[in-house]
Amino acid sequence: MMAAKLSREELVARLAEISHRTWMRQKERDQGVPRVSLDPAVSPHDLERSEDIVHELERLGLWPGPPL
Repeated sequence: MMAAKLSREELVARLAEISHRTWMRQKERDQGVPRVSLDPAVSPHDLERSEDIVHELERLGLWPGPPL
């Protein structure tokens, strides 16, 4: 199965969503915060973190990947 090619913006948004889901899971697990009380929207912090990750992938020559 081939992965669909994402734009940089789509990759940043996807990573931000994953980052936020991880934060929600950790808050629930580690601090006992009910998931329903957490804001499900991606935060500026999540976007900043994902921008940093994509920037590092670019620096390492891993993004963008080879053409499909």
